[in-house]
Amino acid sequence: MDAPTDLGRTSALQAAQSPAITRSILVVSALFLVVLGVALAFVPWRQTVSGSGEVTAYAPEARPRTVESRISARVADWHVVEGDEVAKGDTVAVLEDLGSSYLDDQFADRVAAQRTNTLNGLRLEVERARQKLAQARQKRRSADEKVSNATLGVSTARTRLARIEDLQDDGISSVRDLETARLKFQKARTDSVAAAADLAAARRAVESARLNVERKEQKLEAKQAALSRKVGNARERASNAIVRAPISGTVSSINRVGPGQIVKKGTTLATVAPKTDDRAAELFVSSIGASLIEPGRQVQLQFSGFPALQFSGLPDASTGTFTGTVRFIDPVGDGSGRFRMLVVPDTSDTTSWPSPEYLRQGAPAKGSVLLSSVSLGYEIWRRMNGLPPQLSTQQGTAPAK
Repeated sequence: MDAPTDLGRTSALQAAQSPAITRSILVVSALFLVVLGVALAFVPWRQTVSGSGEVTAYAPEARPRTVESRISARVADWHVVEGDEVAKGDTVAVLEDLGSSYLDDQFADRVAAQRTNTLNGLRLEVERARQKLAQARQKRRSADEKVSNATLGVSTARTRLARIEDLQDDGISSVRDLETARLKFQKARTDSVAAAADLAAARRAVESARLNVERKEQKLEAKQAALSRKVGNARERASNAIVRAPISGTVSSINRVGPGQIVKKGTTLATVAPKTDDRAAELFVSSIGASLIEPGRQVQLQFSGFPALQFSGLPDASTGTFTGTVRFIDPVGDGSGRFRMLVVPDTSDTTSWPSPEYLRQGAPAKGSVLLSSVSLGYEIWRRMNGLPPQLSTQQGTAPAK
């Protein structure tokens, strides 16, 4: 009974074993994978920092501009529709000011006329004050002459009195002549004191008139400045009712309907997109990637709407991509851990970016900033360990492809 049982077990084991051809295939496959892994470990790989964003313009004046309402008003009329070409200063819309004073179309002219009348009255007051000052100065000159005459009169009366007193001592002059000389001397002294008082009063009158002229002139200057500001504000307010294009370009969107719709100050009415060949890619990268990027780095770009096959680690094998150069990277993040960088076309590359007719501002874009060249094995090991890419030994220059 044992012999047949051993024979059955041997047959079962033989049936359970894999055929020799299968084992050979497995061994060859394993060796192929090992050789392939070793070969791939030495394949050159380009480290990159990826980012995404949109197409924009590098120069601020080449970017779309919004047309805003400078006053709270009601839309009276639109002078453009979407797609119209406008030049800088062209009328886009007309508003009706909601301010009660500005409902009158002639309000600015009325304020200007009021300013003219008020200033004319103040100028007349200044002229009158100046005339009074001139009169006061004339009186002061007269008072000066009176003081001079009175001083001379006192001197003459004193000399005459002294001479008569000498004659009186000699018995030649009468007592009456002496008394008369004394009275004249006393009168000359009284006139001199009065003339001095009149001169002091005249000087005070001149100073008062001069201060009055200064006050009138200051009032005129202050009133003129205030009324000029009022007129300027009125005219500016009236001009703000005419909404004009800030730049030349195409009206890309109208954000308010009308006429009749009420808008607040600062409300965006429309957007004007300028015609320009200035383009750039605005991409956002992580904080780790931003620390490895400097201006001058080459970037491999892919734009939405343009078919491309991009291999970030093998830029030479990519097709349909475009080349750019990092021009600027923000030193401050956007608050979510991302940093903005601007990429401009690479002038050293023969492949230019698509024309502005097809690559418009606002189109989505992706980019890979090219860093150091390493082996694929190292790149796999780096990513498995969560290490950052290597920095190039030449900072600030674009690595060669």
